[in-house]
Amino acid sequence: MNKPKKILDQPWPPASWPAKLGIKSPFTIPSGIVTTVPSVIARIAREVLEIGFLTTKTLSVAPREGYREPVLHEYYPGCFINAVGLANPGAARFVEAMKPFLPLWDNKPLVVSIMGSDPEEFLECAMILDPIADAFELNLSCPHVKGAGQSVGSDSVAVRAVIKLFKTRLKKPVIPKLSPNLGDISGMARLCEEAGADGLALINTVGPGTATDAEGFPVLSNVAGGLSGAGILPVGLKAVREAASAVKLPIIASGGIGSAADVRSYRVAGASLFAVGSALAGMTTPQVADFFRTVARSGTAGPDEETPVPCVCSTARTAYSRTFVVENRPIGPDLFSLRLDRGPACDPGRFFFLRLPGVGEKPFSPVADEKPHYLVRSVGPFTRALADLKPGDSIYVRGPYGNGFPEPKNGTPLVLVGGGTGIAPLILAATRWPNAVSGAFFGFSAGISDSFRADVVSMIPEAQIVVDSPGRVGDVVRVLASDLTDRPMVYKDASLFVCGPGPMMKAVAESLDGKVPRYRIFVAREDIMRCGIGLCGSCGTETGLRSCTDGPVIRREEG
Repeated sequence: MNKPKKILDQPWPPASWPAKLGIKSPFTIPSGIVTTVPSVIARIAREVLEIGFLTTKTLSVAPREGYREPVLHEYYPGCFINAVGLANPGAARFVEAMKPFLPLWDNKPLVVSIMGSDPEEFLECAMILDPIADAFELNLSCPHVKGAGQSVGSDSVAVRAVIKLFKTRLKKPVIPKLSPNLGDISGMARLCEEAGADGLALINTVGPGTATDAEGFPVLSNVAGGLSGAGILPVGLKAVREAASAVKLPIIASGGIGSAADVRSYRVAGASLFAVGSALAGMTTPQVADFFRTVARSGTAGPDEETPVPCVCSTARTAYSRTFVVENRPIGPDLFSLRLDRGPACDPGRFFFLRLPGVGEKPFSPVADEKPHYLVRSVGPFTRALADLKPGDSIYVRGPYGNGFPEPKNGTPLVLVGGGTGIAPLILAATRWPNAVSGAFFGFSAGISDSFRADVVSMIPEAQIVVDSPGRVGDVVRVLASDLTDRPMVYKDASLFVCGPGPMMKAVAESLDGKVPRYRIFVAREDIMRCGIGLCGSCGTETGLRSCTDGPVIRREEG
């Protein structure tokens, strides 16, 4: 009996685009998942050795704001619905942001995904992105954006025109990404091959569909979204098999891949490259590397020796629980204290999403967990809606997410430095480990109520509350610097927990340089988080970590 072919035993044909680009491994992450900002693209390229090429999120000529949160929901373990709305900064801004990170580690190729409403707009977008692109993926498949994606990809005349225009004007591989919702995948694949496409990407999300919460409310702000994850594996396999039977182009397969067995199934169906997306939900960057390492090792060993992949999901990670408001009181200009009826336990520094159906959701780190208490600044439509809540009003909560502050070692002094709503996780840390606190410095840009000040001091007797003087900002940093001078022996062995606005945290870090080792400084970042489970990638840091999974608490030396 012949031994089954291993999934990685596939030398590229010399004339194919993977061979020409020097792709050494068949794995990538699909467009719009994890690697959506340049710093994360660069870090994943460097740290996940088994990834052979990187794929950007879909980019457009003009910036797109996309849909408001919630943009993603796990409606069943391992199964997702999402509607990000092709949010992106625009092609020109992305080029400038990406250039400092090029070339990628080991010269891994960068496939740039682009969109347009007609052939000319596709080409315009590609011309802007040409300086950073090794190949172009044409998004002809997004199922929930009008005037783009699937609405263009279902028009055979437009698809043929786009590909022919690219082959005439550009000298780089062109890879149309087709929708599983097309009635005739094999026919569209043949059309793409005849027009000159160099490969195909199959599939994008299925749908659109709608997911609701336990009360029957649609979860996504857009109501409808595309389906991804384990549940669409059979759809993807069918589409790849039909396309592969019709054309001889290299096919990038995606849709439900979560193991070496899934990769093997796509390989048998006719794919030669494999994109893993939703299976990475909740994984830190090291866990993503471990996942691909395990899949590649299993693929090399063959099916009888397959190693189970890590981080298999057993419960839905975006499930909401319904609670209600107990108290909502102002404590300063545009600042209020929101107390809820109940909630799960939470380590200091981790965070929850609060959601109001039909309004949206945002992440918050709590002051207290099982009797939930949040500090909120009213800055936009969602937080203004929170400010209007009355006792007894319903609210939905999901979480907790991320990594929190480490428990101080016995005898290690703990110093807390926070600004504005950033003091919330620090208060939780102080009440969790009261005997460790040797100093607490909390700054505000405007006055706070006497009752709130008294509450803080009653919880943390060591707290020094600083309100910036008129015309000055960052007085809390100056108070910290003074304490560093007055009590150097405390800081000799202390750990510092820091959270607040970016400029404040940068000033704190600078004041600590040379006085406290970086490995003892822990920063709770306040990046924009949209999904909370590492898939949308919007919370990428300057060093390529994702705050929602690699953080939000990050040791200063790491990020």
